[in-house]
Amino acid sequence: MDRVAAMLLLLGLIVTAVLFMLALFSIAPIFCSCLAALLFILYCFIANEASGFHHAQEFENRFWTLFAMLLISSVISVKDSPIYFGDNRPGLKLFVMLAGAYGVHMWDRIMHRKEMSRHVAGLRRGASAAQSLVKLTAMGMSVEDQLERISVAMTNIDQLLVPSTINNFINTKFILSNEREIISVFEDAQPKTLNWLISNVKLALVFYKIKDHRNFRGQHRTELIELLAVDRVSALTIRSRVVLLKALQLMKLAANPRAEHWVRNIILSTHQDELSELKTMADSGGNYFCMNKLIFDDIRSETVRQDILSHFKKEAAVQQAHMDMGTRRARLRMQKGWMKILSDVDDTLTSSGGSYPKGMDKRYNKNVVYPGVIGLYRELDLGIHGPEDCSFKPQGNLVFLSARPHLYKDMSEKHNFAKFQKLREREGVDGRGGLHTIPSLLAGDLTSGREFMMTNDFEPLARKKFDNFKRFVSIYPEFRHVFICDNGQGDVRAGELMHDQFPRHLDGLFVHLVQDIQKTFGFDAERWRRKGLLAKTCFFTVYPDAALNAATQRPPFIRMSGLSRVCQDAVADFDNIPPSQWSSELQKRDRRHELNQSVWRCNKVLECNGIETVTLSENPRKWEDGEKVRTSYGTGVIKAFDPVWDLYEVELDMRPLDQQVKEYEEEEATKKGAAEARGALRSLSSNIADRNQALQTVVEEDELNYLSPATSFDASKKSSKQSLTGIEQVGMSTHAPIEEESAACLLPTPESSSTQEFIFDADIFDCKPAVSPEPSLDETTGTSTIEKATDTKSTSLASVTTKNRANPKKNCFHQGKFFAKIQGKDITKYTPPSLPKLPKDDKTPSKFSFWASDSVKGTVDTYVDKSKTKFSRGEKVTTPYGVGIVAEHRQQTHVVVIDMSGTWSARAYLQENIVKRAGAGFLGTILRQFSSSQASPKRNPPTVKRTNEFPYVTGTHLYSPFGEGSVTRPLPIIKDKQAFPSPSSISPKAHTHKQAPKSNLQYANTMAVSLSSWTLRDGRHPILYCTADSAEKWRNKTPAVTTPGHHRESSLFSVIGSLVSGTVESLKKIRVPREIEAPTIKIETHKFERYFKDGAAVTTAYGDGTVRAFRESDGFYLVSLLIKSGKVFGTAYLREDSMSYRLAKGCVEGFSVMTTFGSGVLQSVNPTTGVHNVFIPSFGAICYLQPDQVLRPVKAAVGEDVSTPYGEGKVHRYRLCDNKYEIKLGWGNNVMLYAKAETFDRIDDRLEDKGGFRMGWILKFFYSREEGKEEESQRSRSNSFSLLSQSGISMKSLR
Repeated sequence: MDRVAAMLLLLGLIVTAVLFMLALFSIAPIFCSCLAALLFILYCFIANEASGFHHAQEFENRFWTLFAMLLISSVISVKDSPIYFGDNRPGLKLFVMLAGAYGVHMWDRIMHRKEMSRHVAGLRRGASAAQSLVKLTAMGMSVEDQLERISVAMTNIDQLLVPSTINNFINTKFILSNEREIISVFEDAQPKTLNWLISNVKLALVFYKIKDHRNFRGQHRTELIELLAVDRVSALTIRSRVVLLKALQLMKLAANPRAEHWVRNIILSTHQDELSELKTMADSGGNYFCMNKLIFDDIRSETVRQDILSHFKKEAAVQQAHMDMGTRRARLRMQKGWMKILSDVDDTLTSSGGSYPKGMDKRYNKNVVYPGVIGLYRELDLGIHGPEDCSFKPQGNLVFLSARPHLYKDMSEKHNFAKFQKLREREGVDGRGGLHTIPSLLAGDLTSGREFMMTNDFEPLARKKFDNFKRFVSIYPEFRHVFICDNGQGDVRAGELMHDQFPRHLDGLFVHLVQDIQKTFGFDAERWRRKGLLAKTCFFTVYPDAALNAATQRPPFIRMSGLSRVCQDAVADFDNIPPSQWSSELQKRDRRHELNQSVWRCNKVLECNGIETVTLSENPRKWEDGEKVRTSYGTGVIKAFDPVWDLYEVELDMRPLDQQVKEYEEEEATKKGAAEARGALRSLSSNIADRNQALQTVVEEDELNYLSPATSFDASKKSSKQSLTGIEQVGMSTHAPIEEESAACLLPTPESSSTQEFIFDADIFDCKPAVSPEPSLDETTGTSTIEKATDTKSTSLASVTTKNRANPKKNCFHQGKFFAKIQGKDITKYTPPSLPKLPKDDKTPSKFSFWASDSVKGTVDTYVDKSKTKFSRGEKVTTPYGVGIVAEHRQQTHVVVIDMSGTWSARAYLQENIVKRAGAGFLGTILRQFSSSQASPKRNPPTVKRTNEFPYVTGTHLYSPFGEGSVTRPLPIIKDKQAFPSPSSISPKAHTHKQAPKSNLQYANTMAVSLSSWTLRDGRHPILYCTADSAEKWRNKTPAVTTPGHHRESSLFSVIGSLVSGTVESLKKIRVPREIEAPTIKIETHKFERYFKDGAAVTTAYGDGTVRAFRESDGFYLVSLLIKSGKVFGTAYLREDSMSYRLAKGCVEGFSVMTTFGSGVLQSVNPTTGVHNVFIPSFGAICYLQPDQVLRPVKAAVGEDVSTPYGEGKVHRYRLCDNKYEIKLGWGNNVMLYAKAETFDRIDDRLEDKGGFRMGWILKFFYSREEGKEEESQRSRSNSFSLLSQSGISMKSLR
């Protein structure tokens, strides 16, 4: 399906949906309005995945419950609904509505529980976990008992039929005790036991079911995760840390205000190679919960994100330093490939079958895995060091960049991950059939996909893939990267952007050609050569060719043994493609031929390196030996078969067609006679049997007479067999058939045929001696070969050599068979020969001959009177290459010399049959006859240039586009009796063969111009060579040259010429492209992207400082270094990697701090400027402060709600002198509590479980937009603060 068909189908679906909705509105307007409103709410919920409704699973569960309740009530309560219950049964309505809502609620809980359990379980090690259990049991650690304690407590907390919110409200003490039991198990566990428990328990489900309760000391979720992610993180293995990160992602980081800092602490506590293993293992989970989603989507704090990315860069620099110094750790690192393989999916991993918008490759059917692509992924991952088998490797470095947009959660990614899982389970050679690892996926977005669908522009797709690559490189700066893609859409352009921005990280670009390379979007060979990208790019059609390029690189990407394995896998993959995936045998044969050609090239390299070659894919045999077939060169008999190249050795019958027809008719007559003899024999046998039943005696007949029909049948059968098999006349005797005994004497004997060569030329059928040793065979193919009947060596069909025999006339009628090697696609089923039926001569002229134009008649291969088709000099004609004027008509060679006119000037030498007179056809004939009757018989003579004028004199001043100059070498003067031609008609090929000079001097049609505005180093001026036409245009105020034939215009057109001349001239300027051109692509110069802004507070290795300036050319910042008093003591030039934003000491986002304006909550920190965004609840202000203005962290700010052992209250005052808080309790009148920080807990607004049904989020939905606008409008860019509204309304009052 192409783009036009897809857009028409989409338009049809939209129109159908609109008409269907209008029809429903006409029938049930109220019910349809309710459905439309609910659909709009559902769309808003799904489209705004980053909104607060998705911050916790509880919010989503409550939304689906409420949505189901509204939908059911609309269906059963609206009067024009098709299943309206009526007004007499309100109890039934209420029951159905509550039952449906409760069912949806339970279904969502169960599905979410399964999702959390399945994702985390994917990281377990299976058999290794059982081995660890045995070892721990042998060491005396009762891990099973501790796991049983956790399971029992989780069963008590997670009631299947009772929602957690209601269960926590009813059984508060029971729930708290079970949650404390789980926390105590993790607290008391030994390090090995702790890692085993984390890997085997459903940790994400544990985090989800344990809640942060409102009462004092009830923050159990925070306590448990703080224990694992902060207190005991050093005891966790890499696998346990990955499980912990996955559990936090499944719980949703927005569900707890400290979740982002827990993730930050886990990652920052991992270093060097262990950090690389953690990132790679996190991307090998088989779902869309990867490092890219964790860092760039789940983490919303820019400060935390930059801390993590800076940590990645620093650890990568340490790893590179080990490699540069060649330490022991570097030798261990050499055992791994350290290369990330990024690949496209459609038309790269699997074929799209040409379906829009997936791709355009039609060589394979849809969803067919390209042979050898999986093997190439594996070998690139293994590299050239370390083991050659990847069976030990649970995770790999394969990443797919897909243009398919990301939809709600993982709706679009599930399809791809299911495909990857099926590829993992494939079987192949030595267990190498499937993917060697679980890949990760970086999906596109709806914006780029919509722009591509609407405008058919590939640039948005390329930009989105480049953005994904940019994110990926920031996560894996220590790895090298190769990109495998196709040239069907925007992948090649994306590869160019990758090279422009990250030339050191992109090592190779492999482009799978699915269309002509010249049609590739964004490809310019010259531009790529200048950038150095062309040297690292490999264009290929079959994947063994890509593996060959990777193996012959310097340094190579894969081993030579890896090249052999890729070829073996490619052959096995091709043979395992099911027959249903092939459209035809021809398609399969062509693809096998491509693959075998590629593997053959790889075998040449493998053979040179002493490695065993790979067996090519074999074609199935269709024609058996001795079978008579028809080929492109005539009939023949199969002799042998080459299964690799699908070549059949065929003994061709090249005798005259009348002889073949005669032989076939004789064979048919013989077969008919044999059939009649068999019928007579059967009737005779039946008569004898009847006679034997009637008579007891048997009368014997003459044996010779009885067997004569059978003897004749056997002889004819033997003759037919000889003609079908085509027995070679070398070293064996032949027996003539009984019917052709009279002609047996004319055949040569075996001895004579073995000593004489067979002649095959155009004169063999006329019994003439051979004149040339070359055959006159026109219909040949480069894939078929022919060999002589007396020679076993095959030669090319286009270069068959023959030798003259002693007496060719004697045997020319009987030696008409020789051998050929022909591909199976050129062989068909045998059909009897027949003489061609020649058409009868019809001397009656066609009734419609008047409508045929001269050009059409000229294309017919018949005799045409040369005088009628002669083109006169100066006549206007049209050609497939444009319009022109006849300069010469060579009737002997049927060639017309034409000077092209229009947008480009050239001289064309064309055949007569493609040249048309201007105005050919029926209308043109009438107009030409009408205009010829009024045309003047005289023509204006061409303008003649004098010999003492331009262009035959020197010194003429010109103004060329390359500078000012003068003519130093004019055109030479031709001494001829004819008039001098104009400069536009001067050409060395303009003269006929009789006018050509006999001397060796060539006629020069160019002029030399000395550019006086340029001066070379030696003082000379450069010489510019141009034609006389160009020089005449450059000459100042020179009249245009009149070309001969321009005055030959029709009188009919001259009447209306003044009316349409302007229109014609304007139309000539319109350029109509022959095909759609690719949009112009800007050549982007490499500039460093600025991150820190001027005035940003940063921290360097030399102390705190302030950014003053930035240089885009090399990426250096000018930083003023400060002392504690704030004075500048020095200046440093630093790169981005050597700096980080300055954060107030001990402060954390989302927690309370003390500032120079009072206590408040640190909302966020801008990493590009270092400005701290602090909200001060005591007087409702948002302050933008420098790090020096934030003094220290505090437990709670003035005006915040806290939880104490005596109940809830609000901080009234903070005393900095003794670090005590004055808390006003809420249950008494002016009851004040004086407490230290460790005796109470701060209640954060972002905790998702506040008790009850937590329905305040509904109010947040209705007030979120206005509050957001008001807050945005009141923010100040300076380091001052702005007051909120003075109405006294606080966030607490809204709840």
